[in-house]
This record gives sequence, C-alpha cells and structure tokens, in this order.
Amino acid sequence: MLKFVVTYCDGQQVVLENVLTVVLNMDIDVPADDLTITIPYNRQISENADFVEAFSDGELVFKGRIDEIVGIKTVDGAITKIAARSPAAALLDNEAEPLTYINPSAKFIFGKHLKPFGFTDYDADDIPFFGTFKIDKGMTHWQVLRNFCINRYRSEPRITGDGKVYFRGLEKGDTVFFGKNQEEYTSIKESKKRFKLITEVMLKLTSFGTYGGSIKNENPECDGQTRIRYVNAASDKTSIETADDIIKQSNSESYSVVLECLGCRIKSIGKPACINDEMFGTIENLIVRKIRYAIGSSGEKTTVTLGKERF
Repeated sequence: MLKFVVTYCDGQQVVLENVLTVVLNMDIDVPADDLTITIPYNRQISENADFVEAFSDGELVFKGRIDEIVGIKTVDGAITKIAARSPAAALLDNEAEPLTYINPSAKFIFGKHLKPFGFTDYDADDIPFFGTFKIDKGMTHWQVLRNFCINRYRSEPRITGDGKVYFRGLEKGDTVFFGKNQEEYTSIKESKKRFKLITEVMLKLTSFGTYGGSIKNENPECDGQTRIRYVNAASDKTSIETADDIIKQSNSESYSVVLECLGCRIKSIGKPACINDEMFGTIENLIVRKIRYAIGSSGEKTTVTLGKERF
C-alpha cells in the first residue's frame, strides 16, 4: 500500500493515517498525474497542507502541490479531501512569453521553461535543435517543452511523479506480462472502436492551392472504411505534423484493453506489455497507457489500460 506524507506551509511533514479513499491517475498522454485522498476531518491539514507525496516501498512515485482542500460534514461524519497534481501541472497552468529562439538546446529550454518552476533534474543530450524555434502567443510552458521534444527528438516528453523531466520520453524497460502466474488480473475488457479511426487526412500545402495532398492511415483496421479530415498545412497554426497527429490519435483511441488488478501496479506505466489469456489468447505489441490506482472499503485495486504500441 502506498504511504502518503503531507508537507505544511512551514515545512513540517505529517504522515497521513487512517486514509479512507485514494485515487491516483497516470496517463502517458496527460502531462500531469493527479491524486485525490480523503481522510477523517483534520483541521490542521485543512488549514496548513501545501504539498503531498506518495511512496511505494520507500520510492517517491508522486509529489504535487495541493490544488484543492475540501472539508465535508454530513450525518455520516466529517472528512477532509485533498486533491493535487504532479509538478507538470505548473507547466500547464502558465503561459510562456512569445519569443523566437535560435538553435536552442535541451539545457537552454530546461533553464528557461522548467527550472523557474522548481524542476532540478532532466534527461537529455546537449545537441541543439538547429534552426529557429518559435513560441506563439498563448502557448504554455508544457507546449514549448513538447514542441521542442517533437522537433529535436521526435518523441513525446514525460515528467515522472517525482519531477524528473525526460526530453526523449521514458525508457521502455522490460515487457510486463499479464496472465496466470504473472501479473494477474480479475477481469479483462478488449475494445475495438473502429468508428474512431481517421482513414485519410487531406492537405492544403500552399496558401492559394487546393487540398491536393493527403496522408493515409496505414492501420489495417481502416480497410473498407472512410473517414476524412482536412488540414490547411499552409496556416501558421498547423503543419503536416498536425495531420500525422490526427491519425496517430485516432489509432490510439480505436483500441484498448482494460485490466482490473488487485493491489498496486503503478510502476508499469509506459512499459511494453503482453497478455496471455485463456479466452482471448496472446495479445502482443501493447503498451501501458493509463493507470488508475484506488484505495477504498474493499482494499487496493489498479485499473490498467493498455493500447497498441504500433499499428
């Protein structure tokens, strides 16, 4: 079971006892993890709590500034509920100054857009992105980080619950095997949502041209289906990469496997996975996309959502 520690505004730390419920959400497509905890009403925590941390076997897996503290009293009793997001939330909540950089490096981006929010550790190389890198009005610091990583490394960045920034994404690590005598589960649900698939994106490549270009979805599940979108790649706000993102997103939303597991399984987020099931058979080429860890009256439970790693 996870251990939870609250830090007060004056720096004092308190271990949470008598935890009633917990929900911890992790998603490789969402920059910030979120944590919600309820405990019996505690006035000190309600008035002084600033940060909350979660530990698994002594390892820090979540740290976040508390966004909301709620006190509730009913005929059944009184509780304190605290809700927090991991450090990436600060990048989502703040706009970046519109600027244009020349040949920025990961170290430069980290110093300008992450270090001011308390980040201290990152993983990247020192080779710069050669060319101009524009920050438009309204972009958040997270969008700056993501755009840099997409352009420089062709990868999605990831900020772990302890606040470390991975410019090239998380290392995939060893495959997680789900099934009998492995990572066991109590239920499995496989969903194929073909209506989510975008089969083709038509492109307008010049300001005065027509939508003459196209990018087709190579996913075999698209055979016999037609769902088309249009992207003006000549616009300042879009590009050919926008079309790629549309297809990638549609593929991601079209397939999932949801496993209900007893206990805590939060360390598998982002890892490749394989399922061996007596009824569904072997399902390979999977990645752990989402984790929902919960503590309630029935104990600990983890909902693991897997998607296809490649289409």
